[in-house]
Amino acid sequence: MMKITYSTKNKTLGFTLIEVLVALLIVALGMLGNAMLQLQGMKNSNDAYLRSQIGIFAYDIADKIRANRECQDQYLTQTFLSEGSPYIVGTSDAGACIHSNTLGNAGMANEIACIGQALDAGLPAGARVFLRSSSIRPTGASRDIKIFTLRISWTDRDNEERKADYTFDPGACTNAAACNCT
Repeated sequence: MMKITYSTKNKTLGFTLIEVLVALLIVALGMLGNAMLQLQGMKNSNDAYLRSQIGIFAYDIADKIRANRECQDQYLTQTFLSEGSPYIVGTSDAGACIHSNTLGNAGMANEIACIGQALDAGLPAGARVFLRSSSIRPTGASRDIKIFTLRISWTDRDNEERKADYTFDPGACTNAAACNCT
Protein backbone atom coordinates (compact mmCIF):
# COMPACT_ATOMS: atom_id res chain seq x y z
CA MET A 1 0.00 0.00 0.00
CA MET A 2 1.17 3.35 -0.86
CA LYS A 3 1.42 6.00 1.69
CA ILE A 4 0.50 9.49 0.57
CA THR A 5 1.89 12.36 2.53
CA TYR A 6 0.37 15.75 2.27
CA SER A 7 2.51 18.73 3.00
CA THR A 8 0.80 21.84 4.24
CA LYS A 9 3.09 24.67 3.27
CA ASN A 10 1.47 27.99 3.92
CA LYS A 11 2.56 29.89 0.80
CA THR A 12 0.71 33.14 0.20
CA LEU A 13 0.61 34.84 -3.13
CA GLY A 14 0.09 38.60 -3.62
CA PHE A 15 0.74 41.60 -1.35
CA THR A 16 -0.24 42.28 2.20
CA LEU A 17 -2.20 45.38 3.10
CA ILE A 18 0.84 46.90 4.82
CA GLU A 19 2.96 46.55 1.68
CA VAL A 20 0.28 48.25 -0.41
CA LEU A 21 -0.05 51.14 2.06
CA VAL A 22 3.73 51.68 2.20
CA ALA A 23 3.95 51.73 -1.62
CA LEU A 24 1.02 54.17 -1.77
CA LEU A 25 2.70 56.45 0.77
CA ILE A 26 5.96 56.49 -1.22
CA VAL A 27 4.13 57.36 -4.45
CA ALA A 28 2.10 60.09 -2.70
CA LEU A 29 5.24 61.69 -1.25
CA GLY A 30 6.90 61.65 -4.66
CA MET A 31 3.88 63.33 -6.27
CA LEU A 32 3.76 65.97 -3.51
CA GLY A 33 7.45 66.75 -4.02
CA ASN A 34 6.88 67.08 -7.77
CA ALA A 35 3.96 69.46 -7.18
CA MET A 36 6.12 71.61 -4.89
CA LEU A 37 8.85 71.77 -7.52
CA GLN A 38 6.31 72.84 -10.16
CA LEU A 39 4.96 75.58 -7.86
CA GLN A 40 8.44 76.90 -7.10
CA GLY A 41 9.31 76.83 -10.80
CA MET A 42 6.22 78.86 -11.69
CA LYS A 43 7.02 81.41 -8.98
CA ASN A 44 10.61 81.77 -10.16
CA SER A 45 9.41 82.11 -13.74
CA ASN A 46 7.04 84.92 -12.78
CA ASP A 47 9.77 86.72 -10.81
CA ALA A 48 12.16 86.46 -13.77
CA TYR A 49 9.49 87.82 -16.12
CA LEU A 50 8.86 90.77 -13.80
CA ARG A 51 12.56 91.55 -13.52
CA SER A 52 12.94 91.47 -17.30
CA GLN A 53 9.95 93.84 -17.66
CA ILE A 54 11.54 96.19 -15.14
CA GLY A 55 14.79 96.14 -17.12
CA ILE A 56 12.90 96.97 -20.31
CA PHE A 57 11.13 99.91 -18.65
CA ALA A 58 14.38 101.20 -17.17
CA TYR A 59 16.10 101.15 -20.56
CA ASP A 60 13.06 102.76 -22.22
CA ILE A 61 12.93 105.64 -19.73
CA ALA A 62 16.71 106.12 -19.95
CA ASP A 63 16.48 106.22 -23.76
CA LYS A 64 13.69 108.83 -23.59
CA ILE A 65 15.84 111.01 -21.34
CA ARG A 66 18.90 110.58 -23.56
CA ALA A 67 16.91 111.43 -26.67
CA ASN A 68 15.43 114.49 -24.95
CA ARG A 69 18.60 115.49 -23.09
CA GLU A 70 17.99 119.22 -23.45
CA CYS A 71 15.12 118.76 -21.02
CA GLN A 72 16.81 116.21 -18.77
CA ASP A 73 16.41 118.34 -15.63
CA GLN A 74 12.67 118.59 -16.25
CA TYR A 75 12.30 114.83 -15.73
CA LEU A 76 13.51 115.37 -12.16
CA THR A 77 11.08 118.17 -11.35
CA GLN A 78 7.89 116.62 -12.73
CA THR A 79 5.28 115.66 -10.17
CA PHE A 80 5.18 111.92 -10.87
CA LEU A 81 8.80 110.82 -11.16
CA SER A 82 10.52 112.71 -8.37
CA GLU A 83 12.00 110.96 -5.36
CA GLY A 84 9.67 112.87 -3.04
CA SER A 85 6.61 111.95 -5.08
CA PRO A 86 7.22 108.65 -6.91
CA TYR A 87 4.94 107.29 -9.59
CA ILE A 88 2.84 104.53 -7.99
CA VAL A 89 1.44 102.06 -10.50
CA GLY A 90 -2.33 101.78 -10.29
CA THR A 91 -2.87 104.87 -8.13
CA SER A 92 -0.97 107.75 -9.80
CA ASP A 93 -2.55 109.49 -12.77
CA ALA A 94 -0.04 111.18 -15.05
CA GLY A 95 -2.69 112.24 -17.58
CA ALA A 96 -3.31 111.44 -21.21
CA CYS A 97 -0.49 110.42 -23.52
CA ILE A 98 -0.46 111.83 -27.05
CA HIS A 99 2.03 110.03 -29.30
CA SER A 100 3.73 112.30 -31.82
CA ASN A 101 6.54 111.81 -34.28
CA THR A 102 8.52 114.86 -33.20
CA LEU A 103 10.29 114.33 -29.92
CA GLY A 104 9.56 116.92 -27.28
CA ASN A 105 6.89 118.87 -29.19
CA ALA A 106 4.06 117.66 -26.96
CA GLY A 107 5.85 118.88 -23.82
CA MET A 108 7.17 117.29 -20.68
CA ALA A 109 3.74 116.68 -19.17
CA ASN A 110 2.94 114.47 -22.16
CA GLU A 111 6.31 112.73 -21.93
CA ILE A 112 5.67 111.86 -18.27
CA ALA A 113 2.09 110.77 -19.10
CA CYS A 114 3.41 108.37 -21.75
CA ILE A 115 5.92 106.94 -19.28
CA GLY A 116 3.16 106.54 -16.67
CA GLN A 117 0.87 104.83 -19.17
CA ALA A 118 3.60 102.33 -20.08
CA LEU A 119 4.37 101.63 -16.41
CA ASP A 120 0.69 101.05 -15.65
CA ALA A 121 0.44 98.56 -18.50
CA GLY A 122 3.44 96.46 -17.54
CA LEU A 123 4.20 96.62 -13.82
CA PRO A 124 2.26 95.21 -10.87
CA ALA A 125 -0.06 97.50 -8.93
CA GLY A 126 1.71 99.33 -6.13
CA ALA A 127 5.12 99.38 -7.82
CA ARG A 128 6.94 102.69 -7.20
CA VAL A 129 9.11 104.45 -9.75
CA PHE A 130 11.24 107.54 -9.22
CA LEU A 131 14.21 109.29 -10.76
CA ARG A 132 17.07 111.08 -9.01
CA SER A 133 20.37 112.55 -10.10
CA SER A 134 23.81 113.21 -8.71
CA SER A 135 26.86 114.91 -10.10
CA ILE A 136 30.36 113.52 -10.25
CA ARG A 137 33.58 115.07 -11.52
CA PRO A 138 35.98 112.63 -13.12
CA THR A 139 39.64 113.07 -12.29
CA GLY A 140 41.14 115.74 -14.53
CA ALA A 141 37.76 116.86 -15.94
CA SER A 142 36.75 120.50 -16.08
CA ARG A 143 33.03 119.94 -15.43
CA ASP A 144 30.69 117.67 -13.54
CA ILE A 145 28.79 114.84 -15.18
CA LYS A 146 25.17 114.38 -14.20
CA ILE A 147 24.30 110.76 -13.42
CA PHE A 148 20.66 109.66 -13.26
CA THR A 149 19.37 106.73 -11.21
CA LEU A 150 15.97 105.24 -11.92
CA ARG A 151 14.61 103.16 -9.04
CA ILE A 152 11.73 100.74 -9.43
CA SER A 153 10.50 99.01 -6.28
CA TRP A 154 7.74 96.45 -5.96
CA THR A 155 6.37 93.79 -3.62
CA ASP A 156 6.85 90.23 -4.79
CA ARG A 157 4.60 87.21 -4.24
CA ASP A 158 6.23 86.47 -0.88
CA ASN A 159 5.39 90.02 0.32
CA GLU A 160 9.05 91.00 0.22
CA GLU A 161 10.00 94.48 -0.94
CA ARG A 162 12.29 94.34 -3.99
CA LYS A 163 14.05 97.16 -5.81
CA ALA A 164 16.07 97.64 -8.93
CA ASP A 165 18.28 100.66 -9.61
CA TYR A 166 19.37 101.59 -13.11
CA THR A 167 22.11 104.23 -13.27
CA PHE A 168 22.96 105.98 -16.52
CA ASP A 169 24.53 109.10 -18.02
CA PRO A 170 22.01 110.93 -20.22
CA GLY A 171 24.71 113.03 -21.87
CA ALA A 172 25.34 116.73 -21.73
CA CYS A 173 22.62 119.26 -22.43
CA THR A 174 23.71 121.24 -25.51
CA ASN A 175 20.72 123.35 -26.52
CA ALA A 176 17.93 123.74 -23.96
CA ALA A 177 16.04 126.12 -26.27
CA ALA A 178 15.55 123.34 -28.84
CA CYS A 179 12.94 121.54 -26.76
CA ASN A 180 9.58 122.47 -25.30
CA CYS A 181 10.44 121.68 -21.70
CA THR A 182 7.16 122.83 -20.17
